[in-house]
Amino acid sequence: MQTDSLIAIVGMALVTYLTRIGGPPLVRLVRGNRRMEACLARLPGSILAALLAPLVFAVGPAEAAASAVTLLVSVKFRSMPLALVAGVWAVVIFRHMI
Repeated sequence: MQTDSLIAIVGMALVTYLTRIGGPPLVRLVRGNRRMEACLARLPGSILAALLAPLVFAVGPAEAAASAVTLLVSVKFRSMPLALVAGVWAVVIFRHMI
């Protein structure tokens, strides 16, 4: 392995480690309000949606339609296992239909 690559890998590992151990102490210093807490509570879902949206529409129409079914079942029944099963079955059905 080249020295430059090793330095880059160690540097990235160090920065990643520092952000992970430094985050909780820094968050304690910030005073929150209801609006900020509500925003932070929705952040994981927003990130997931931002990561999945391009994948959903890049694969094909059957997968996009199945994603819509999954979302609707998830919102209606508030059950992630049920939404997962509905999504998988929707992909199977839509792939045979489309």
